[in-house]
Amino acid sequence: MKQACLTALLLASAPTMLPADTLRSGSSTLRIMPMQTDTLDNLQWQARPVVVLGTGPEVEAQLDALRTETTELVKRQVVVLTEGPGAADLRDRVGSGFAVLLIGKDGSVKLSQTTLVDPSQIIGLIDTMPMRQRETGS
Repeated sequence: MKQACLTALLLASAPTMLPADTLRSGSSTLRIMPMQTDTLDNLQWQARPVVVLGTGPEVEAQLDALRTETTELVKRQVVVLTEGPGAADLRDRVGSGFAVLLIGKDGSVKLSQTTLVDPSQIIGLIDTMPMRQRETGS
């Protein structure tokens, strides 16, 4: 019983642990996972979440577009979060329906859009951020 509880606890916390672990290991995989209650807090100062809210074809189209730039997004420490139990606060901000948000490492919303976002727009915006410029020595 004790082992089953421990396993359940580890599995429940895995979505919030994966992004930072992935970033430290230098993985080339773009992580896409449902947003949990504490995901944004756990990612602060570790990653730049791109949050894709909604259901249906727009979400799939956005995720497919992001996957085309996996290498560039991973270089910029992007983690993709989808609709999940932790999205309520963001929902209050953007309303219902489809939305894409880029959240900086500092936890602030850098982009909020209710239409599809070209990944190059996200990459370009990240590259203008002072923290990213420090990371690259630019």
